[in-house]
Amino acid sequence: MKICIPIVGGKAGFVNLMADDFYKANFYCIYDTGMENNEIFTKEELVTRFGFDFKQGDEKDAVKAIISPNIRPMAFKILVDNDIKVFRPLGNMVDENIRLFIKHELDEHDVYSVERSSGCGSGSCSSCSSTSCSA
Repeated sequence: MKICIPIVGGKAGFVNLMADDFYKANFYCIYDTGMENNEIFTKEELVTRFGFDFKQGDEKDAVKAIISPNIRPMAFKILVDNDIKVFRPLGNMVDENIRLFIKHELDEHDVYSVERSSGCGSGSCSSCSSTSCSA
């Protein structure tokens, strides 16, 4: 199974730091739990390889989980609709959150945690690119 994690940068020193927001990140770490290795992608490379909904590729190449502190409501809906689980990290270190994921110690985001982290319901829907904010 593959896990996608937004990261601060693609160079040493930044690949182990999680970005604060899945949508706003410019780099992503894809960790393969079966192979126990990772690849670093720019946002453009990630979309080209996996598609906007992570459906591109075969089942063994599919991303099945996201770990991110913040995720936009519309992105959350698309991911959940495509059977991709979205987890809340503990801390901002990529390797530690992968370890916690493997040990089943991370909680999943739900609609309430997504709305709180994105500011949805605050009268401004710019964070989810929707005028109604209904997921």
